[in-house]
Amino acid sequence: MRAAIVGGGWAGIAAAVGLADAGHDVTVLEMAPQLGGRARSVAGQPDYDNGQHILIGAYRDSLALMRRLGVDPEAVLKRLPLALPYPGEPGLRLPPGPPLIAFTRGVLAHGGWPLGARLGLLAAAGGWLAHGFRCSAGLSVAELCARLPAAVKRDLIEPLCVAALNTPAHQASAQVFLRVLKDALFSGAGSADLLLPRRPLSDLLAGPAAAWLGDRLRLGARVQRIEPGWHVDGEAFDAVVLACTSVEAARLAADIAPAWSASAQALGFQPIITVYLHSPGT
Repeated sequence: MRAAIVGGGWAGIAAAVGLADAGHDVTVLEMAPQLGGRARSVAGQPDYDNGQHILIGAYRDSLALMRRLGVDPEAVLKRLPLALPYPGEPGLRLPPGPPLIAFTRGVLAHGGWPLGARLGLLAAAGGWLAHGFRCSAGLSVAELCARLPAAVKRDLIEPLCVAALNTPAHQASAQVFLRVLKDALFSGAGSADLLLPRRPLSDLLAGPAAAWLGDRLRLGARVQRIEPGWHVDGEAFDAVVLACTSVEAARLAADIAPAWSASAQALGFQPIITVYLHSPGT
């Protein structure tokens, strides 16, 4: 099968590697002059990352993809136990060990919460676990956690929701949030660990992927049109993967899948702002 992947961010790279490993002929079409999407380096004096991007230990498929492209995650990422400190107090820190035990120990050791708040969080987490980390599809994170103590919501739920979903608790999907909690806190030792880049972001995946793809990669190639029969700007393919932004995907699918295109076009966004500070002599 000959497949076109529209978009060369991490999703597009993953699609290309997966299809190629399955024996298919892939072509990656990326409108930017480099791979990586938002998670890449930017040329400057010195080079800097396009925003702060942090992985966690639960991202096993991402780590496996890095290894597939010849990157050693242990060499390019610094692993740190999850810690949510606050001024004047250590906050929530998860010790090493099996996830359920580590979470329980971390919550009980949180000196900034009264005992009732700690027990309330453990009771709620036990309920989520008993229900398979599932809830009503229309529930928000704020509604899911409405009965939690105020300190727990302020110190854990609300910042974790913004960090993981980039959406305030009153707007974020509770089901998605529970999936994040399951993967990060209850899916094996080290799943909640923070993985901080030691190297420029492009060294983690984009650069190795560009070398691995070789002539299967077309940079500076913005797709203008996808026509029935999987013709991409007049070139015939057997399949097309849209791994681009929802705005680009909606534009490309408007003629061949108008209902889906309208849904993609309706998606909203929340900004992420990263400020870099430089001091002479540092």
